[in-house]
Amino acid sequence: MKFSALFVMVMAVLALLVGSSHASPAPAPKIPIRKIGKVVKHGLGALGAAGTAHEVYTHIKNRG
Repeated sequence: MKFSALFVMVMAVLALLVGSSHASPAPAPKIPIRKIGKVVKHGLGALGAAGTAHEVYTHIKNRG
């Protein structure tokens, strides 16, 4: 357990050191919050529809 914690800490330090070597990073893309919200809303809607379809299918399958 202590070895894995030590390993994670060493890897985190290495990741910080390697990640900070860029001289001029590209600016983050400016995406409006509303656009992100719409994408999340549609994604959750699709997951909800898939879950409902699966429940209907299992109900019909186990009915008989």
